[in-house]
Amino acid sequence: MKQYSIASYLLLALTLSACQTPPDVKQVEAQNLQLQTELAQAQNKIDALASEQARLQREIDELNRVKTVLDTEKTVRVQESSELRGQVRRFVQRQIDMLKEFMVQSDLLDYVGGELVQRSNVDTKPLLLVDMANPMPGSGTITGVSAHFVKPGTFNVQVMRPVDEQLVVIWQSARLKAVNSGVQRVNFPVSVGVERGDVIAYQFNEAGVVSFDTGTGDTRYSDDSVALGELVNTRSLRGEQDKRAYSVGVYGLLN
Repeated sequence: MKQYSIASYLLLALTLSACQTPPDVKQVEAQNLQLQTELAQAQNKIDALASEQARLQREIDELNRVKTVLDTEKTVRVQESSELRGQVRRFVQRQIDMLKEFMVQSDLLDYVGGELVQRSNVDTKPLLLVDMANPMPGSGTITGVSAHFVKPGTFNVQVMRPVDEQLVVIWQSARLKAVNSGVQRVNFPVSVGVERGDVIAYQFNEAGVVSFDTGTGDTRYSDDSVALGELVNTRSLRGEQDKRAYSVGVYGLLN
């Protein structure tokens, strides 16, 4: 029997092992191939999503461009509209001022108040005068005060609206000033609307600015001034028995 050396056996074993591939290596190779396939598919999806994102970004950019154009056009339209409205308001205001001046000069405005004559008496202290004898005969707009001033002075005009037995101050003018004596007209800075039945009050800041007679009117008075929004109880006003008539009233356009 032929004998083989240990070295020969070892060489044979190595040769046989080199000719065989272990099963786990094949499994790993298959898994690698599958992962490469999945990776390629994922990359394709990524490329598709990137393309879609680029398309959406282009649409967003276009929408932003259109929005910018529309905002610019809107700004221009708003500016043109504002300028046009301003021009119309100035034109209308000029027409109103001219009409008002014409009616004042032509003495066509409505007047509500006492006759503008020199009277016998003057107050010795500043008073709030409430003309109960001459409520507004209709709704409309009043634009100023007419009075026979005994001397220059300052005053405020108030519109009071009757509520039961009280009067509520619904409007008050800025401080007005009579610069001369005699019959004068003093315009309000802003005209005010009135309703039928409204009562006019005058808060004089100095004594003896306008004169009065007794027995022919119904102007009541108070030592206390009242503010916008306050209520005045007619019973708290003095002078009901005096029946005073003052040379002061308001003018405007009434229905």
